[in-house]
Amino acid sequence: MPLPQHRAHRIVLRRTVLQRVVIVRGVTVAGPVRAAAAFLVSRVLLGATVLAMAAFAGQGAVDHPWATGSWWLDHFSAWDSYHYVRIATLGYLPPGLDCCDQAYFPGYPLLMAALAPLTGGNVTAAGLLISLVAGAAAAGLLWLLVARDARGGTAAARRAVTLLALAPSGFFFVAVYTEALFLALALGAWVLATRRHWWLAGLVAALATGVRVNGLFLAAALVVLYAVQWHSDGRARPRPDVLALGLPAVSVAAFVTYLHSRTGSWDAWREAEHRGWDRATAWPWEGLATAWRSLLDSPNVWLAASRAADIAAVLFGVAVCVLLARQRRWPELTYLGLTVGIVVCSTLWVSTPRYALTWFPAYLAIATLRDTPAYRRTYAVGLALSAALLLAAAWATATRHWLA
Repeated sequence: MPLPQHRAHRIVLRRTVLQRVVIVRGVTVAGPVRAAAAFLVSRVLLGATVLAMAAFAGQGAVDHPWATGSWWLDHFSAWDSYHYVRIATLGYLPPGLDCCDQAYFPGYPLLMAALAPLTGGNVTAAGLLISLVAGAAAAGLLWLLVARDARGGTAAARRAVTLLALAPSGFFFVAVYTEALFLALALGAWVLATRRHWWLAGLVAALATGVRVNGLFLAAALVVLYAVQWHSDGRARPRPDVLALGLPAVSVAAFVTYLHSRTGSWDAWREAEHRGWDRATAWPWEGLATAWRSLLDSPNVWLAASRAADIAAVLFGVAVCVLLARQRRWPELTYLGLTVGIVVCSTLWVSTPRYALTWFPAYLAIATLRDTPAYRRTYAVGLALSAALLLAAAWATATRHWLA
C-alpha cells in the first residue's frame, strides 16, 4: 500500500537531512581525525628514522647536565630543550643562574611539569609526549581550517597536512620544543574565531601567548579577523565578545609582572634575549648583511647549510606574505607579516626554518591555490624537495651536527 504523499515527503526530507549531517560530520570529525592519526604515525616514523641514523653513525650517550641518561630519549632533547627542562624542574632564576631562562615563556615548561607524573617524573619525556600529541592535534586542526576555507576543500586540506608533514624542519615536532604546542593552540584559536566562538578563541590565544611571545602577533591577527567579521555583518557596534581579544595581553602581562617581581625589571624578557643571544632590532638590510656574513664565515658545511636555510626561510616567508596579499587574506597576512617582520628586523636570523613550522597561513595559502596542471607539477616538485631536505635535516640532527 503506497504511503500518503505527506509522509513520503517527510521521509525523503529526513533522509536528506541525515545525509547532510553525515557529510558535515565527515568534514568536522572524520577528516581531521584521519589527518591527526596519519601525522602522528609520520612523526613516530621520523623519530625512529632519527634513532636509526644515530645508531648507524655510532652516536653514543649525550653528555649534558640536563640529559636524562636515556640514549633514545636524549636524541630528542638539545639546545633550547634544556632551558625548558630546567624551568620545569627548578623554575625561573634558581640560585646561581640569573640568566637567561627568562627569555622562554612559561606555558610549555609548566605543562611539562604538570604531565611529568604520567612519565614517571621525567619532564623530558613529558615534553616529548606534549610535542607528539600537540603535533597531531595541529594537523587535525589544519585539515579542518583548510577544508572549511572558501577556496579550500578536502583535497586542499590533504595538501596542507602533507606540506606540514614534509616540512624540512619537521624534526621539531618530535623534540622537546614549543613549535607543536604553539601551532596547535594558534590553529585552535583561529578555527574557533572563524566560527565566531570569540571567548573560547581569546582564551586559547592567551594560552598560545603563554607558550611563545609570537602569540601577540596571533592576537593582532585575531583583531583584524574580528574587524572583517564585524564589517561583513554590518553591525553598528561590536558585541561584548570583543573583550576576548584582550585575553592574550593578560597572559603576557602576567609573565612580565612575575619577572618584575623576581628581577626588579619590567623589561627582563628583552634583556635576557639581548644578553643571552645578542638579539636586537635592526633595519632589514642590516639583518640580511649579518646573516650573509655569518653564512660566509661558517666554519663547516653543516653550519653553512643551517645559515643558508635561515636566509631561505626568511625569503620564503616574504614570498608567502605577497601571496596572502594577492589572495586578500588580511588577517592571515597580519599574523605572518608580523612574525616574519620581527625576524627580518632583527640582528639574528637564526632558527627561522623552525619558526616557519608555526606559519599556518603559509600552508593555507599554498594548499588553496588554483588546482592547475602547472600547480600540481610545482607542488609535486616542492614535496620531493621538502622530503629530501627533511631527511638531510634528520641526519644532521641524529649526528648532532645541527639542530636549530
